[in-house]
Amino acid sequence: MTLAIPLTPEIEQRFRSEAEDAGLTVEQLAARRMEEAELLWRIHSAAPESETRELHNLLRKQRTGTLNEKGQTKLNSLLDARELRTSQRLEDLTKLSQLSGIPLRQLMDQLGIAPIPSP
Repeated sequence: MTLAIPLTPEIEQRFRSEAEDAGLTVEQLAARRMEEAELLWRIHSAAPESETRELHNLLRKQRTGTLNEKGQTKLNSLLDARELRTSQRLEDLTKLSQLSGIPLRQLMDQLGIAPIPSP
C-alpha cells in the first residue's frame, strides 16, 4: 500500500535529516513514528468510566459482604479484563521503550506513569 502525506518543505527536510541520523529510510522512520503513536494511544487509553464505576461498586459490596454470586462473577470478569489491559499496557510500554531507546523507568517518568507499589 502506498500512502502519500503532504508535508511542508521544512518538515520534510527535518524528517529526512532525522531518518538519516537514525540510519533509517524515510519510510522506516515514518513507520516507526506511526507505531510509536499507536503505542502511546493504547498506553493512555483507560478503561471506560462506566466500567470503572461498576468495578468500584462491586468492590464496595464485596468489602461489606453484600455481593451476591452474580455480582462476584461480574467482579471476577472485570478484574480479569483489567489485568489483561494492564499486561498489554506493560508490553506496549516495553516496546515503546525499545523503539525510542529510552529505559522503561525513564519513559514511564516522562509519561507520568507511576509503577504500582509492591504490597
